[in-house]
Amino acid sequence: MKKIVRPKGNQRTDLRVVMVKSIRGRVTHAADGGDPFRAQLVNVSFTGAQIYSNKSIDNNTDVSLELDSLDGSHSVVYLGKVVWARKNPMKSMGRYAYGVNFENATPEHIKFLETNYSLSSPA
Repeated sequence: MKKIVRPKGNQRTDLRVVMVKSIRGRVTHAADGGDPFRAQLVNVSFTGAQIYSNKSIDNNTDVSLELDSLDGSHSVVYLGKVVWARKNPMKSMGRYAYGVNFENATPEHIKFLETNYSLSSPA
């Protein structure tokens, strides 16, 4: 991990749903197909998520997060970029905390979050 940066103030404006849920992630690299990791989803919104992980990830790294449906029948992959990183004081859930900004979220991505994560449609 090159640099750990704390966000300056609360710059988020979207409603977030708070939970702790185990998810699969992947650092995406064009050359090798990506480096997988496990993470704890801490909160999620239509535009991004906060995760905890033992995986060291640099700012501006492209990642994918795979979120499962409530019934476990399917999952949806969200592509994003790490926009902030810091050491996590709650090390039992992962040594690092990350903010991930989702990129190119489709109407299907939004519907999945509404149905499975109790988010209301953006205004």
